[in-house]
Amino acid sequence: MQNLYNGNFHDTYFLQYMCFDKIGDLINKNQMTRITPQCLTCRVHNCTIMKSFGPEMTQTFNTYKHAVEYKKGEQIFGEGEEIHGLHFIQAGIVKLELQGRHHRNFILRLAGQGYALGYRNINGSKRQPYSAVAVEDCRVCYIDIDHFRAITGPSKEIMLELLNNCQAETENAEQRLLQMAHLSVREKVAGVLLHLAEIYRYHPERNGIRVHLDRQEMADLAGTTKEQVSKILADFTLENVIRFRAKHFKTMDVERLRDISEGVIEHLAVSVHN
Repeated sequence: MQNLYNGNFHDTYFLQYMCFDKIGDLINKNQMTRITPQCLTCRVHNCTIMKSFGPEMTQTFNTYKHAVEYKKGEQIFGEGEEIHGLHFIQAGIVKLELQGRHHRNFILRLAGQGYALGYRNINGSKRQPYSAVAVEDCRVCYIDIDHFRAITGPSKEIMLELLNNCQAETENAEQRLLQMAHLSVREKVAGVLLHLAEIYRYHPERNGIRVHLDRQEMADLAGTTKEQVSKILADFTLENVIRFRAKHFKTMDVERLRDISEGVIEHLAVSVHN
């Protein structure tokens, strides 16, 4: 495929038709709604990869990308499915999960506004390494992988950004492994609450955060049981670390949660790398 970014692309309409056709397959499969927000006026300024785009590249990207709306609980893509393109979360929260033994899912992490899905496999695996499911109503931008390669291929900055993101994800995966292997349930739940505070952008001067995970999903994220999660949440309430009702976390003492979880994780990480 020729470089779309540098122009002189003689088969634009054919490629646009192919992209519409693939998007149509996604919509027909999941009965989603397709919309077309404009990249140049998008309010998401922290997009994992597109923050390195210039105005011209952004406009070219806008020509070939489409946005799809997913309802809570609907799957964006499944583990083991063939990879056709990249997904960028414009709004909402998505959970990334693996299917474990006895059909119990293991939630790797949550992904929010600005997060890109699938870029690790641009030049590698042809199958999705995990499933992506909407935790709440979401809007996800999609671009065919061949179009993305053609648009970004000449840019060394984009490739460096991809490498940096891959490195960051590897480091996060290492911390998750340390957490699962060594931390107590209390420390794991504190880590999950910190993750929720980050994803839902908790701010102490606002009215808390309303999460869309139930206790079982929090347990899957922590690698424990929902009964243990409920017990630790009750303990944290008595200790004034958090105040919550159902899924509304009114206050969270982020520093105390960080002291409970991250200090242990950092100590373990230093031990492993030394």
